Amino acid sequence: MDVGTGPGNFIPELLEAMPNVKVTGVDPNVGSLDEARQKYPKFKFKEMFGERLDFSDNAFDAASVSMALHHLPDVVKTFAEMQRVVKPGGFIIVNELFSDNLNPAQNVHKRMHHFRSKIDRLKGVSHNATFTKKEILALIETAGLEIDLHFENTKAQNKPAPDEIAERKEKLLDMLDGIKNFPEFQGMSKEVPEIERELDLHGFQMATCVVAVATVN
Repeated sequence: MDVGTGPGNFIPELLEAMPNVKVTGVDPNVGSLDEARQKYPKFKFKEMFGERLDFSDNAFDAASVSMALHHLPDVVKTFAEMQRVVKPGGFIIVNELFSDNLNPAQNVHKRMHHFRSKIDRLKGVSHNATFTKKEILALIETAGLEIDLHFENTKAQNKPAPDEIAERKEKLLDMLDGIKNFPEFQGMSKEVPEIERELDLHGFQMATCVVAVATVN
């Protein structure tokens, strides 16, 4: 089971590690699930929240959550539900970007993400700022899981082309436009030129992720 599966972006990683795996993806966003169904018609996708999984105990051999911890209203409760539906001896896999020890281009990604997450929160959407690596590992352990292994994963990326930089800047303006009637609009609009300057200076690179695997007792 892949929690917060969105459009299924983590499924290729699961298939690479476990070629014969059968995936059930869950997410509260209907549009994202429709996209996942189109890409992976052989798998199952269901609309639900990670904090309330509508599955019986011990229903899965493993559960994953990728790039979604910072979207969860209650991380520990979601981990508890994941443990409930995974068989004893099964695995919980976490893949989550973190906010510390980043290079300048990755810090641009972090700043853009935090800009977007603040706007989402103003609009009532659950979207937190990214955690540090230490905080992510602590959240897993607080849920009663013992981490078997963890490692950092940085994806190599080419320097973005000018049109890609322009597209990122356009996204900033689109996000800002979504709160034009909010009292926070003026304050956040001042951040846009600063982020644009950082984009021009450093480019943009996805932040490093920590991957952790824990066994369910």
